[in-house]
Amino acid sequence: MTVHVDRNLRLPESQYFAERERKTGIAIHHTVCGAAKTTVELWAADAQHVATAYVIERDGTIFETFDPEHWAYHLGVRWPQPLRTAFEKRFIGIEIASEGGLSERDGVLYAFDQVSAQTMRARAQSFDHGTPYRGYRWFDRYEPAQLAALGRLVDDLCGRFPIPRRYPNPPFDYYGETLAEFEGVIGHANVRSDKSDPAPDGALWATLEDLAHLAPTAVVAPSPPPPSARLSRREIETLFHENARRINAMSTAAGSMLKALMMELERRRVYLRLADPTPHGHAIEYSVAQGDASLVGRLARALGFKSVTDRWLEVRDA
Repeated sequence: MTVHVDRNLRLPESQYFAERERKTGIAIHHTVCGAAKTTVELWAADAQHVATAYVIERDGTIFETFDPEHWAYHLGVRWPQPLRTAFEKRFIGIEIASEGGLSERDGVLYAFDQVSAQTMRARAQSFDHGTPYRGYRWFDRYEPAQLAALGRLVDDLCGRFPIPRRYPNPPFDYYGETLAEFEGVIGHANVRSDKSDPAPDGALWATLEDLAHLAPTAVVAPSPPPPSARLSRREIETLFHENARRINAMSTAAGSMLKALMMELERRRVYLRLADPTPHGHAIEYSVAQGDASLVGRLARALGFKSVTDRWLEVRDA
């Protein structure tokens, strides 16, 4: 199957690692952004070596931002080294241009967790999962041209590299480090419990089965953690003082943003337990002591945090 790629949005070499790596996997993402060009421009301006080799525009145009034999950070797993970097290196990242999860307010859908006239989205152009998935019920719907392009691209890459034509089944579950040695095609949400990409639309994986000849492969998901016990008032007060001490050890700007996040979470009866941060740093490890863990990522992204995982919070430009 012939695949045409557009190389007009190439990233500067300083934004990725021009090292040839053995590729045994593909990871599918969506941009949570507008056009493909905007996404690539944001990567180029960030200089953090975060990018994917491909971005698929809404009209189905496939942009190759760097040679897929090279690599950049795109998964953000918080696994121990060298497991983490080895996993990043062997997976080719593909982004689908999409606004991602949509928030619903008074019957109206909005993108980017922002309620404004500019972020309103029509239901006819949205995908309804029916029940919340990673904090969202509604998603920006992928265009048929995008799915067709994705299928052709995955088929081509599986033919060029030793990438098995398989994907974890069920395809929208979280597997974490269970996939550390997996070879095949995964979604970002398979290895990050705080991510919701690709959207939980079965049409994506059906297209990959049809055009790239992928087959579902059973993977045993890790057991979910036991539900957190309800904290007593005394435990909440103790937790507050412990967290305050750790926040005060961070950069002042970072600590202020973290306080704002925790206040919003506590209004929703979600309580975090913070670990000791690097003094004057901008990132901190956490666990959820009580409440709905899916709210952490949603609220942190809405407040402008740079990075959110199921274990780490990092402030942008603190």
